[in-house]
Amino acid sequence: MKEEMSLLRDIERYLEGEMSEQEKTAFEELRRTNPLINKQVEEHQLFLLHLGNYGQRQQLQAKLNRIHQQLDMPALRQQAQESNQAAKRLSIRRRTITNLAAAACIALVTSLSTIAVIQNVTRNKSTAQYEDVRRVLNNIQRSQNALINDINSKSKAPLNPGTYGGTGFAVSGNGYIVTNYHVVAGADSVYVQNTKGEAFKAVSIFEDISSDLAVLKIADSTFKSQPLPYALKPQSVKIGEEVFTMGFPRDEIVYGKGYISAKTGFNGDTTAYQVSIPVNPGNSGAPLLDSRGDVVGIVTGKQTTSDGIAFAVKSAHLKHLLDEMPKDKQPRKDWNHKSHLEGMNRVDQIKKLEDFVYMVKVYN
Repeated sequence: MKEEMSLLRDIERYLEGEMSEQEKTAFEELRRTNPLINKQVEEHQLFLLHLGNYGQRQQLQAKLNRIHQQLDMPALRQQAQESNQAAKRLSIRRRTITNLAAAACIALVTSLSTIAVIQNVTRNKSTAQYEDVRRVLNNIQRSQNALINDINSKSKAPLNPGTYGGTGFAVSGNGYIVTNYHVVAGADSVYVQNTKGEAFKAVSIFEDISSDLAVLKIADSTFKSQPLPYALKPQSVKIGEEVFTMGFPRDEIVYGKGYISAKTGFNGDTTAYQVSIPVNPGNSGAPLLDSRGDVVGIVTGKQTTSDGIAFAVKSAHLKHLLDEMPKDKQPRKDWNHKSHLEGMNRVDQIKKLEDFVYMVKVYN
């Protein structure tokens, strides 16, 4: 409890600007290296902002109450009945009351506008802290190797590099792939491409906007089925457990390593993890795997205010989603077996995984 109170005092001193430069530098380094403390600072800052808004509303209410107390309508009606002179005084008072009422209205509108602006800035700030990691394909030069693969491959996507891209991974051996909903949202057509440069047309058969997940089905007769080497792990992963991912932030597959830093995702989302791992545009939809090769999550986005903090939907939620799909659309439940990657070194695990991770290309 003492440590919590001490941390709270340090956060307040930091936000009030009462720290020395040396203390401020040390505290900012602590924020950078400790995501939980950084989250506490942001939440406390948001709390103080809301508290300030509440104080402004209280002051405005008090001002309106004082104006209301100054209005003595019975006395004004009595004065109106006395004499012409009294009538003149009443006219003057009416003008005064009108001016007061106008001033009150102006104060009310101004205060409400200020509160609205502050709340809008707060919402924008909260929204700006999270961004998806979808890749804009038109702005990325395709690599020479990718071009060669396209030329040599019998299966090719359209020559246009596409509009958006991300990553997907197989959840069954017969062509079912999971990616993020925001990757394929609004797509006219979708292609998935493996590490060999082979491209296959795919269609979105099931989407869940709330969890930002979409299930694709490869609709290409040239696709060859193969058993999955990994499993979905529905059990919760512990904080600090090592994880890794593979995705397409460029035209070739990229490996990233990190660890689970919190059991909840952005804004306390219980269906996701917070992960300390480097992600970039193109990693949306990439699998998050533990050291045994089990899929524990799906990368969805990152925090913009801190480097190396990403979020991933838990595989337990993905498994529930796959189980809830209509029977005629459900993929084969190939993910229930024990992982074939357990006991392998990381290099061999990656070699096995490459055939099941795809670049997702979206055409609008």
